[in-house]
Amino acid sequence: MSSADDGKAALADQDQADPAQGSIAPADQVEASPADRDHSALIVLVGAAGSGKSTYARRHYRAIQVYSLDTLRAVASDDECDQDATADAVALMLTIVDMRLSRRLTTVVDATNGVPEERAHLIAIATRHAVPAVAVVLDTDLQVCLARQDERPGPKLGQRWGRAVPASVVQNQHARMRASIATLRAEGFAQVHLLSGPARADQLRGSGEHR
Repeated sequence: MSSADDGKAALADQDQADPAQGSIAPADQVEASPADRDHSALIVLVGAAGSGKSTYARRHYRAIQVYSLDTLRAVASDDECDQDATADAVALMLTIVDMRLSRRLTTVVDATNGVPEERAHLIAIATRHAVPAVAVVLDTDLQVCLARQDERPGPKLGQRWGRAVPASVVQNQHARMRASIATLRAEGFAQVHLLSGPARADQLRGSGEHR
């Protein structure tokens, strides 16, 4: 079975545990990281809806390097909010990551990436192509993530989903992100960067959208 087949549902589920930072680089080292800028790498963003993943990716990487699960849902279904298209979007994501890393091209995965099972498929591809995997955790305050959903549109007439993510889902994603901090090194990431607190705000200052 291919990596794409194995991972079709991989970016949907989440789990919980207490966070522990361990040997994690502070946010002010993210831009200076060789794996982020000067060498090819797989950059895996980890964070809840509204944490600023897309904003961070847009500010620090070229558009051609960034692949969003929302965008790939739209590729599969003409609707970035269509949750029924998630499995196909994940398959597309894994295929794109595999093709790009085979050419040693830096690739950014913009999705919640909240549990080890989600990340394992990505790490396996990076390992196969001898490209380092780097995790960037966006530890945005839960209340901020929830407030940003209020600014997003709900479902359009006749549609089941809108851009606003339900509060219970955001809360679950946030808990999974916090739990992930303790395990990322052991999962095989070459570098882990945690963006939180004042440094987190500095990274995203002046941006209008926070995915």
